[in-house]
Amino acid sequence: METGYDFILGTPWSRRFHNTEGDWATNTRVLKTKCGQTYRVPFIGTTATPRPDPPPSEPSVPTPSPTITVTSPRQFAHFIRQDDVTFFMVDVTDLLHYEPPYPDVELIPLEPDLPSISMAPISTSVPPSSVESTPPSHANADDEELARYTADLEPAVRDLIREYHDVFPSSFSYAGIPPMRDVEHSIQLVPDYRVHHQTPYRLSIPEATELKRQLEELLRLGFIKPSNSPWGAPVLFARKADGTLRLFIDYGGLNRYTVKNSYPMPRSDELFDRLAGNRFFTKIDLRSGYHQICVAAANQPKTAFRSRFGYYEFTVMSFGLTNAPATFQRAMNDIFRDILEQYVLVYVDDILVYSRTLEEHLRHLRDVLDRLRRHGFYAKLSKCRFA
Repeated sequence: METGYDFILGTPWSRRFHNTEGDWATNTRVLKTKCGQTYRVPFIGTTATPRPDPPPSEPSVPTPSPTITVTSPRQFAHFIRQDDVTFFMVDVTDLLHYEPPYPDVELIPLEPDLPSISMAPISTSVPPSSVESTPPSHANADDEELARYTADLEPAVRDLIREYHDVFPSSFSYAGIPPMRDVEHSIQLVPDYRVHHQTPYRLSIPEATELKRQLEELLRLGFIKPSNSPWGAPVLFARKADGTLRLFIDYGGLNRYTVKNSYPMPRSDELFDRLAGNRFFTKIDLRSGYHQICVAAANQPKTAFRSRFGYYEFTVMSFGLTNAPATFQRAMNDIFRDILEQYVLVYVDDILVYSRTLEEHLRHLRDVLDRLRRHGFYAKLSKCRFA
């Protein structure tokens, strides 16, 4: 909104934020996150109390008409942690009394958050009939991918996958960053650490070309941002089985000083014991799973890396960080805790659903897909295997 504030929150919307309350003594709204942090947002006005008489009118510069953007609680939870963003609250009905009058403002009902949308602009001149999670061009790509990879499935399984097609997008549809989650990646350093920075490695011409392409894509997605951190790891490539190049960040210097996470990882032999007697299996592979977890804002400078095309740091969890598997395993365990080893096994970003009958499997698979949808996780259809 073009008023000098980064965010203005409507009162009905703010009540949807996790655990909010008004502190009328200080005229602020207290917002509490699921991870225990508390923020105070000052009110700048409300229609619930009589307004004071306006001061005598004086010549002033005309105020620009406001521009309204809707943001979800998950997206807002990310922005509220940023140091350079200021928050104020206002009752949305005050917009109807905006001076000068703003005729295009309409109040629209708040619908439940769509799982694959973190922020979407809403036109105030025409009530929106729907908001798509991906651009139309992506929608066509999604349809083609669904048709290609579900054609040979059992009809009931194929119908279920198509019902949850938003869990299997052909590309990321986050608006810049993943949604806020209960789990984010933190990097705790030992007391005697040293800031590590290293000269970039030499790259071949094909590697340099691929690096530039991947950096542009990561920037577009908001997964990296320009950095001026004292930390700086070099980048390198490894060739995958299909001949393409996988980008790696050499975090050896950072990992050397990182306190190791003792979160227990599952044993593969124990997991396989659970599969005895089952006949139907579905493997779900999350799309770039690590990139679906945010790095804590205070720790993002530690993920900085250097290249001939610039100096960047990650906003999402990167491959190569020493505690990344444990962080992701904890996120998955939190989502599936009550059904783990009943009909779901999770090993980092691989999810296995298993059942004795097809009818059971359809129920189990629906439950798993519904949880992924509600928590905003995406899977890669081409790497999944269905019963």
